Amino acid sequence: MKREKSLPVIIGPTCVGKTDFSVELALSCDAEVICCDSRQVYIGMNIGTAKTPYYIQQIITHHLIDVVYPDEEFNAQLWATRAEKSIKEILKKNRRPLIVCGTGLYLSALTNGFFSLPEITKEKKKEIEFNINEIEKQSSMYDYLKKIDKESASRINPNDKYRIKRAIEIYLLTGRSASYHRKKTKQKKKESVCYIGLTMDRKELYRRINQRVDNMVTNGFVEEVEHLLSLGYDEYLTAFQAPGYKELIQFSRGNLSLQDAISETKKRTRNYAKRQFTWFSKLKGVSWFDVSLGYKEISKKARNLIVL
Repeated sequence: MKREKSLPVIIGPTCVGKTDFSVELALSCDAEVICCDSRQVYIGMNIGTAKTPYYIQQIITHHLIDVVYPDEEFNAQLWATRAEKSIKEILKKNRRPLIVCGTGLYLSALTNGFFSLPEITKEKKKEIEFNINEIEKQSSMYDYLKKIDKESASRINPNDKYRIKRAIEIYLLTGRSASYHRKKTKQKKKESVCYIGLTMDRKELYRRINQRVDNMVTNGFVEEVEHLLSLGYDEYLTAFQAPGYKELIQFSRGNLSLQDAISETKKRTRNYAKRQFTWFSKLKGVSWFDVSLGYKEISKKARNLIVL
């Protein structure tokens, strides 16, 4: 019996080395990379999102990088729709799609399906924003979410403001909870997924995160943020809630010292890595590899897991 081809998905926390490993694996199995990252989709946000260097993108085709401008709406459903299209295009060329994932929510939208929401008008959007502001005046957003959607609240980290707000928006838009819509979603049959997880010692990971932030600043992160602001982008855009952008905007506004902005960026990035560990640890069937083995060795083992 012919075995079904598997869709390889590289997972792991930020700074663990997913990009470097993906290059090794992609070259060894004639693959094109699909980037599963909620920040690297934004044009002009290069340094702060640790976007794959352009010269690597010239060697290995990358998909879903530089998709929209920072002030354009983007979400898990839009990403999954585009990812499915990219997968089909890659397979038509008799090449292998290789997903490199840092955003678990986006990956879930692809592997578990997603529900469609009614089109939202500008008037309805303003109404929802008004209602959310009123909610924030009366209680915490997370407490409100627990009242309207306990199931979603149990799945979302209390500090994950974006996902909390999104779940409330769905309720205000449809009158039904996000968990209700998930249950009603008709799951489509997906390809067999081969999860390749990268991990490393936590202390070393946090050291690398701190070093990366320092390198970003040295390589022009402050200038990148100032350039984006000079283009007229609103500092409160969802895109700018990513670690580093929010802090450096406050530095640019004179509300934080550069040292404090850097320190806070490092802290938020470490916390983000913790949440990634938590999310990915819940996935079933993951083959985990410590990066201390070396990317070439891990690549050999990973290729044996993928049905070629």
